[in-house]
Formats: sequence, structure tokens, C-alpha cells
Amino acid sequence: MSFEELSAKKNQLESVLPFPPDVLDGLRRELDLEVASVGICFDGGSLTRRETELVLFQDKVVPDHSLKEHIQVLNMSNAFRMIFEQTLQHTARPFDENDIKNLHRVIVRELDDANGGMYRGFSMTFPFGDLDLPEPVAVHRKMDEIGMWLFSVRTLHPVAVAADVHLRLMAVHPFAMGNGAVARMMMNMILMRSGYPPILFSRREKNEYWQTLKAAVYDNDRSGYDKLVYRAVNRGLDLYLKSGRMKKVEVANTEPYFLRIGQLAKETGERVSTLRYWTSLGILSPVGKTSADYMIFSSDVLETVRRLKELKEKRLTLEEIKRELNS
Repeated sequence: MSFEELSAKKNQLESVLPFPPDVLDGLRRELDLEVASVGICFDGGSLTRRETELVLFQDKVVPDHSLKEHIQVLNMSNAFRMIFEQTLQHTARPFDENDIKNLHRVIVRELDDANGGMYRGFSMTFPFGDLDLPEPVAVHRKMDEIGMWLFSVRTLHPVAVAADVHLRLMAVHPFAMGNGAVARMMMNMILMRSGYPPILFSRREKNEYWQTLKAAVYDNDRSGYDKLVYRAVNRGLDLYLKSGRMKKVEVANTEPYFLRIGQLAKETGERVSTLRYWTSLGILSPVGKTSADYMIFSSDVLETVRRLKELKEKRLTLEEIKRELNS
């Protein structure tokens, strides 16, 4: 992996620092949301970005989602905030195994407190692909090796260290739960202490994330993984540079999120039966269905519903509205 472009952007970033307090606060909030939203998505949760925002910043309980998901989001946010605060202290302490264990304690708080920071004592398989992971008797040794490696790599490029520690941790899966979140937070800790932004994966990269990890761990093929990491680090640098130059923070991720039909009804103020009728006429188009056969819509459909309402107010028939929306 070549780091020339990333290093050049890092140098540019230093020219726009320090951020004004309002920009720093805005970045902290935006990154907090992004890291938690993507994390819950990558680890199999179904909270949308918007729902994650409600949990983090409005103390909302999102219906139809488990308490576990709510706690996972809050814990990821707490871990990221801890890292963010540490970077402001400009500590130069070397990384070690205790950093990994401490992150895990935060990640599993109120979910598995008794095993926080404790390595697993049972066999596991890789989450995607059902391939064997190291047996429990090997976990302690492999984690000792990661700890010693962390202490010895201070002269390597921070992006290389971040990418490698994430890969090494995911190849071991040392904990009973929370491994993905811990590995990604460890990446962020390494990057941010070195003056880089946190890594900004996209929710759309979930499948690529797991597929390239699997290839790197089991096929010794890091090409896709390294490209994914490079892209995500570059995305964070671009956000920081743009925020520093414009003196304001723009949303890092404006990708569509997904809504069940009941959620769409709440968002639009329409009845579920009305939305079903519009869908049967081909005016609205779902992107799929849940395992319980509920229709799922992209948030892009919100604009369609808004336009539909405007056209209804103009006394257009539904057939005329359909033609207008499709024109």
C-alpha cells in the first residue's frame, strides 16, 4: 500500500489546524454518528443512520429494535468519544494489549460486563464464511504477539499499523463478542493519535468489508482489503480538509437509509394502507422485503411522496401523478 497521497493530504491538513471550536464540536458529533452507524451496520444490526442519530443525540428508543442494538450503538459512541478525548491530550505512550482490552470493556458494557477485557474460552468461526478461527488455547499467545508487535512498530506509517492491527485482531477474534467494533476502534485510536482523522467506512461497503477481510485472513490476499482501507482513510482526510477550509462541517455520509413501510408512514404522515395502494399502482417502489414480508423502501422515496402530495393538491389524478413522477 502506497501512502504518498495520504501523507500529502495529512500535511495539507496540518495547514488548516487547529479547527475553530464550533468546527471541532461539529466534527466530533458527525464522526460519532458515522462511526456508530457504520459499526452497527457492519456488525449485523439493522438500525438506520437516522435511527442511530435518534438514539445517540435525542435519547430515543427506536421501536422494533432490540435493547441490545441500542446499547451497542451507545457503547460504540462511548468508545469513540474516549478515543477522541485522548487525542486532544497528545499522549505519546506506545500502544499495547491493554488498549485493546480497555476498548473491549467499553464496547461490551451492560452486554457482557463479566467478560469485558477477557479473552474467549470457546471455539468460534469467522462471521462470514463459517471458517475456523484460532482455538482458545492459541488466543492468549496470539494476543501477546499482537501486543509485542504494537510496541515494536512505532516507526511504520500509521495507516499501515492501523490496517495491520485491524486485520490481526479480526484473524484472531479474541473476545466472545464485540470483536469487529474493537478492531475498528483500535484503528481509529492509532490513526487519531498520529494526527489522522478516524477511518470512515461507508455502510454500502459492508459486504466488501467482510469479503476482503475473509480473503486477507484465509487466502493471504490483501489487495481488496488494502484498497478498502486506503479509500476509507482518504474519505476521512477529505472531510477534515473540507471542514477546515470551509470552517464548517458538512454531513459525511448522505447515502440513502432504509425504511420499513410502518416507518415510512411515520415519516410521511400517511397511512400504511395508502402507501400500499400507491405501491400497488407503481407510484412507489420498494427495494425489497424483510424476512417477515414487510416492504422496505429507500429513503429516496421520501422525496417521491413529497412530490406526490404536491401534485395531489393540484387536483391531479393518481394516473396523472404517476406519469408526472416518471417523466
